[in-house]
Amino acid sequence: MKVPLLRIVAVGEFSPWAKQFLNSFEEKEIIEVTIEPNIDNFCQSLVPLNKSTVVFIDHNTDSHKNIQKICGSGKPTYIVWLGKLFTKEDLHTAFEQRIYCIFESTKIKENEVVSKLRNLSQLLDSDGQFQQILRAMKAILLQTEAEFPEIPMVTELRTAVKKLESHGLKNELNHFNRQPSSDSSENIFHKNQNLGEALLTINELERTGSLWVRGNGTDQEGKVDFLQGKITQTTSGGCEGIKAIFRMFLWDKPRFLFYRRDPREALIAEPMDLDILQLVKTGAIYKEKFEKIRKEIPAEGFKLEINPGNLNGDVSLTRNDFSTLSSVIEFGTVATIVDFNALADVEIYESLINLRRNNMIRKVAL
Repeated sequence: MKVPLLRIVAVGEFSPWAKQFLNSFEEKEIIEVTIEPNIDNFCQSLVPLNKSTVVFIDHNTDSHKNIQKICGSGKPTYIVWLGKLFTKEDLHTAFEQRIYCIFESTKIKENEVVSKLRNLSQLLDSDGQFQQILRAMKAILLQTEAEFPEIPMVTELRTAVKKLESHGLKNELNHFNRQPSSDSSENIFHKNQNLGEALLTINELERTGSLWVRGNGTDQEGKVDFLQGKITQTTSGGCEGIKAIFRMFLWDKPRFLFYRRDPREALIAEPMDLDILQLVKTGAIYKEKFEKIRKEIPAEGFKLEINPGNLNGDVSLTRNDFSTLSSVIEFGTVATIVDFNALADVEIYESLINLRRNNMIRKVAL
């Protein structure tokens, strides 16, 4: 008999399909399941706070409420959500409540399930290793305080241990010390943080991993990779680099999800030497400009062309206007122009509006 990959707790009521899912992976000794049908019993149980628990929940009428209860219990838990079909609202809940992963019956492949469970097992091992390091540092601190109470290093070591203990097992996916009320000061991101504040938070905490950003609009999703708080690469739609970050600043009510990564596993395509504070200030300026012109911005699907009759030697164009006009000639549609021109999106929008006002470009008649 081999040791299971994961020991999990199945919390709440489960449908026949969900029970079969658990049974099939338990029979293959991939998981070992403990059943707890009462959500309140689980949330009130005494469990060690230095060890994470993997919780499986079935998708039913109570699952949204149960997820909130587990997240608000303050226990270090990684939540896996099972279901036959998830709606868009469910996926938003999963994103906002930091669900570790979703298994949907129409998309489940055994090798993918095992891969995700293996990754989760490795994450639990990392949590355990962190606790060992923390205990070792506490022991060193106690010994140093006893033998050399007056040396400056004691204060520095005490501060370091407090920081480690403060962050402890806490990350964005295991809900450690998460508050059930609106007070989310223990989370990495406050409820109403904007993108600039999120970037500064990760920078100040010197985190390594990927920040996923999602706006309210269709296809508004981007990613910012960090190495010890410094931005290494970014993507959003059809663009990369600093342009991608400035695009994300324009999104309404963005939501954030941060995945930690071991610094040794961080991928660096081309290091970005960015002053994050200045980046945030510039992003805020672009957002302000965007709000002033957003009603005049042409739709992404519009196809544009130059108006030759209004282009002559007397026309004086700014550098941004000239660059945008060149993109109109080369790419045509607004979405493609915005993606492939290196200017920030707001600067392109400003130029398109200016060029249209001066009749230098026009919408192609269909």
